[in-house]
Amino acid sequence: MSVLGIVAEYDPFHNGHLFHLRSAMEAVSPSAVLVALSGPFKQRGEIALLSPFVRAECALSSGADAVFMLPSLWTVRDAAHYALGAVSVLASLGATHLAFGAENADLSLLQQTADLLEDSPEKLTAELHRELSLGKGYPAALSAAVGACIPESRELLNHANNILAVCYLRAIRRLNLSITPVVIHRFGSYHAAVPFPSSPSASSIRDSLCRGNWSPALSCLPEVSSNAVLKSFRFGQIPSRQSLDSLLLNKLRSMSAEQISRLPDCSEGLETAVSKAAAESFSREELIARLTGRRYSSSRISRLCACALLDLTREQVDYAPLPSGVLLLGIKKNPSLTGSWKNGPVQVLTASKWRNVADPADLAAWRLWCQACGFSASYPFTQRI
Repeated sequence: MSVLGIVAEYDPFHNGHLFHLRSAMEAVSPSAVLVALSGPFKQRGEIALLSPFVRAECALSSGADAVFMLPSLWTVRDAAHYALGAVSVLASLGATHLAFGAENADLSLLQQTADLLEDSPEKLTAELHRELSLGKGYPAALSAAVGACIPESRELLNHANNILAVCYLRAIRRLNLSITPVVIHRFGSYHAAVPFPSSPSASSIRDSLCRGNWSPALSCLPEVSSNAVLKSFRFGQIPSRQSLDSLLLNKLRSMSAEQISRLPDCSEGLETAVSKAAAESFSREELIARLTGRRYSSSRISRLCACALLDLTREQVDYAPLPSGVLLLGIKKNPSLTGSWKNGPVQVLTASKWRNVADPADLAAWRLWCQACGFSASYPFTQRI
């Protein structure tokens, strides 16, 4: 039986996500659709606007059969590790196909690029060092080095979804999986500043909602998602950015430069810059803007901030084993589905059991999300699956 796996954030679930989900289901005709979903914090280090349970419900209403929360140790990471953790979970749960979006839907070219990065031949290494010596930041240098080895891929890694697509393919190869990749063409701009109903950007939708500019944002959402968003705002189930900013700045200001240096992906004296910026900034946005530049991307700084809030160290993430247990966020009634993973390598847990064995970082992520929403810390353990 074919089982379709999808890695997602769905914050919120918009028309582009619905198109991707339906296109993947049409291409695979699966017996079941499994989604590995980011939890209270997302891959770029931002706190989620909507509860993972709310996002899971939107996915289930739109075609998914079961939704699982990807552990924070693998969520708040660079694209390669994020993909590795998610693909590992889906494969362990029985996924036979993995569907992902890409600005360039040429699977052959994406696979060729993934193989190049995994093999890391001498030419790639030499070109990368040459580009770095010219003063380029690592992402730009890597993109140029890949282009020097595969001319057709020259612009490939300049697009966010292409990067993730290549990382998914690298994960499949690295884990020696027989999963079949399915590429869905991603239309529109991932970083578009204005919501476009046919090809929306989740970040533009969130910004529009938080500014109270409702109509453009809601026009980008399927009805089930639109209702979920309105309900979340109406009942105050949205985290306060100001509250989280205060928690973050207080945390960083109370940490020594040495403690900051032990955060994941903190190197090259970045700890000194972070300590200085935290002392002079009054919001997370200002802090990230002060530190972003050629050497450090905004995503890297954002993830570093998330790791500080979650008390994650470099040692914890560098030596983290692949996920062995996941929180079940939602599921349709399907006995054959649950039976397929009952004795599998990844333990599937409902919230009441998960709370007793969850990684401290996951519990911290939920506590922070609940605190920013003004919820009791028991919120995730009282949600109906």
